[in-house]
Amino acid sequence: MREDRFLADMAVVDSYFMDGTPDQVLKNSVCDACAQATEGYDSKLGNDLTRTLCKQAFEILYDAIMNNKPENYPYGSMLSGMGFGNCSTTLGHALSYVFSNEGVPHGYSLSSCTTVAHKHNKSIFYDRFKEAMAKLGFDKLVLKADVSEAADTVMTDRGHLDPNPIPISKEDVIKCLQDIKSGNL
Repeated sequence: MREDRFLADMAVVDSYFMDGTPDQVLKNSVCDACAQATEGYDSKLGNDLTRTLCKQAFEILYDAIMNNKPENYPYGSMLSGMGFGNCSTTLGHALSYVFSNEGVPHGYSLSSCTTVAHKHNKSIFYDRFKEAMAKLGFDKLVLKADVSEAADTVMTDRGHLDPNPIPISKEDVIKCLQDIKSGNL
C-alpha cells in the first residue's frame, strides 16, 4: 500500500529512541535493513548511486552488529532505505513472504532467506551477511507449507524476482526453500 500522504515530512534518526525496544524487534529490524541493503546492491534496477548507498549501509550495519554498536543501526538503516527504496529488493524478500505468511516476523524470515538468496546469486555479501546473521543468533526457520506450493507462491512475486541479478526458475526456488528448511545456508 503506497500513498504520498503517508510519507513523513521529516524523520528523526537517533538511536536515543531505541531505548526500551525489545531485543527481538531490534534484531528483526537490523536484519531487514541488512537484507534491503545487500539485495538492493545486487538488484538489476540499481545504479551507481543506489549501490553506493546500499554498500555503505551494509558496511555500517555489519560493523554495528559485529562490534556491538547498536547505536549505529538507525544511520545504517536510513542509508539502506535510501538505497533500496530507489531500486528494489530481490530473491531473499520474495522467499521471505511464504514464511511471513505463516506468522514468522519479516526480519527473522530474511535471516535465512536472504542468506540462501545470496548464496544462489553468488553475492559479494554472502559470507559477511551469513556471519552477521549468526552473530544476531537467529534460529532455523520452519516452513509448514508444501515446498512446491510455497514455490508457486514465490514465483508470482515478479516485483522481487524480476530485479534479481540472475533469472529464477521454480526449481531454483524449491532448492532455496529446501536449503532453508534443512539449515543448509
